[in-house]
Amino acid sequence: MNSLKKREIIKNIAIVFLVIMLILTFFSNTIMNRTLPEVSTQSVTSGPVTTQVRGEGTVEAEDPYNLVIDETRRVKSVPVRVGDHVDEGQVIYYLAGETSEELTTAKNELEGLKSEYELTILESGLTQAEVASVEAGVKNNTGTILSTLEAKDNEINSLKSQLDEKEKKHSELEHQISISEPSGSTSVDYSAEEKAVENAQTALDSAKSVLNSLNDAKNQAIQIAQAKTDALNNYNTAKDNFYGTDSKKGVKTLFDEAEADYETKKADYANKYNDHQSKVTDYNNAKAAYYSAKQAYEADPSKEQDMKDAEAAMNNAETAMNSAKDAMDNALKAKDDAENNYNTCKKNKEDAQAALDTAKNAMDEANALSTSAPTDEQIANAQADVNAKQAALNQANTNLTNKKNSASSSQNQSNQNYQNLKKQEYDMSVSISDLKSKIEKLEGDRTNYLANEKTKMSLESKYQEILKKEKQIKDLEAKALGGEIKSPVTGEITSLAYSGGEKIEAGSTAAVIQIDGKGYKLSFPVNAKQAKAVKVGDPVSVENSWYYGDLNANLVAIQPDKNNSRDGKLLVFSLSGESVSAGQSLTLSVGEKSSNYDLIVPNAAIHEDNSGKFILIVDSKSTPFGSRYIAKRVDVTVLAEDDKVTAIDAELFGYEYVITNSSKYIENKDQVKLAD
Repeated sequence: MNSLKKREIIKNIAIVFLVIMLILTFFSNTIMNRTLPEVSTQSVTSGPVTTQVRGEGTVEAEDPYNLVIDETRRVKSVPVRVGDHVDEGQVIYYLAGETSEELTTAKNELEGLKSEYELTILESGLTQAEVASVEAGVKNNTGTILSTLEAKDNEINSLKSQLDEKEKKHSELEHQISISEPSGSTSVDYSAEEKAVENAQTALDSAKSVLNSLNDAKNQAIQIAQAKTDALNNYNTAKDNFYGTDSKKGVKTLFDEAEADYETKKADYANKYNDHQSKVTDYNNAKAAYYSAKQAYEADPSKEQDMKDAEAAMNNAETAMNSAKDAMDNALKAKDDAENNYNTCKKNKEDAQAALDTAKNAMDEANALSTSAPTDEQIANAQADVNAKQAALNQANTNLTNKKNSASSSQNQSNQNYQNLKKQEYDMSVSISDLKSKIEKLEGDRTNYLANEKTKMSLESKYQEILKKEKQIKDLEAKALGGEIKSPVTGEITSLAYSGGEKIEAGSTAAVIQIDGKGYKLSFPVNAKQAKAVKVGDPVSVENSWYYGDLNANLVAIQPDKNNSRDGKLLVFSLSGESVSAGQSLTLSVGEKSSNYDLIVPNAAIHEDNSGKFILIVDSKSTPFGSRYIAKRVDVTVLAEDDKVTAIDAELFGYEYVITNSSKYIENKDQVKLAD
């Protein structure tokens, strides 16, 4: 029994083992496939490879005219639309109101500056002559002012040194008097003599005041005369600059000549423009006649001579048209140069006129000033009166001293010494008083001088602000648009920035105009590899060219792409033809045409390592459990490529399957599975 049970167990184990092995054998392919890399394949084919580079871009005006407006204005209406053709001088915008916000603001600011300037004059305390000098541009520079202040300071410091010395001596005299005053002296009445000294001092002060007034009046008259002379010189200089001299033309003459030259150049350009338009019409007519003769020749070969004659006429008309265009371009350049010179001369004239008017006003204001200068005789008489009053004061002091000396003649020598000390002390007191008065007057003069110069500087600054604002207003008035904005050129409107009711901001572009005769351009980005496949001058084709008629495109430049600085390039094309316009979206192809090759694979199948370029093909092997697929390396030579496929030379029959994608990294002889 035990032996039977053991054999039964062994048999069952063997059966289970055989079943497991059988299952593993039948499902081994499925299990293995779950771990293999999955690949996508595509058969090797033959056919064309297109080396052309294709791209899409938007047509742009090559040299558009941006109509920039320098005023802030509100739009009333817009009589044109985008796409309209406008002539030079045709209205593009009608504007509300007659003046810009900048001009109105500038005028208001000017009134404020004038009011502030007049208030400053009233508060300054300056004379009319001084104000006229400021407006005439006559002023002391900083160096002169500092030198004057230094001279005044030196004079004041010198007097202060003298004052310190006298005050020191006065203190010594007071001390000597205090220790030498005699006792028991007889009282004497000096009131009359002292009153005479006081009256003489008063008379002397009055005479000095008269003399100072006469000197001030004379100085003021000298300043007025100098202001008149400076104003006249400024006026004559401005007048010579405006009207000219025998040896030099004035800005007015230069402006008149520039204006006449500009009108002549403008008329000549108009004639050349009309002549070119006429030649364009002749060429179009000759071209139409040629195509008509060509159609007749194609229908009847005997009319070949008529076609050749029409072709020659067309070529002659084209030559005449190009010659007329060159003449028109030269005339346009001459007109533009003359216009620039005219505008420069016009501005110079306006600036010179403003300077002449300012100098004339300053001269008139200076001439209106007048003052009577005292004569030298009057000043000499006043000085003599001062000298006489000084002599009278000296005599009164002498009388007082004599009386004091006479009254003390009976006193001893010590009393005499005392009186001498008193006299010295009195003389020293008078001298100290005079020095203090001089110092006080000089310090006042210095303060007044500095304040006066500061006031002149402030006034001159405000006056210059007024002149600058007046010039700004003249410039704004000269550039004023009035009630409308006109086109300065002839061409097609490609952009309008504003509509009715909107406000034009100063300095903004109100419209963009494509000038007649100017071309268009288009560009699109490519990678460095594509850029190497083309060169300037390669043939360019337009997708759906039948729709665009006479549109022609040329590759004119290969430039770095600013948006892809690493390896990006930009292909730039020039466009021409009546059917082209800004804003169009076009697809262009450039480069060589297609060529047929025996072996073509997708670009994704090409790999490269240190040994060179290669592909991986799928090699199949049959096994008892099904087909096994092995990746096999094949070295290749690239013959041509485009954006999708690559033509190769390799040891292939042409029906192999090349691996284009893999779920994992694979190498030569790796086993793979095919994607569903």
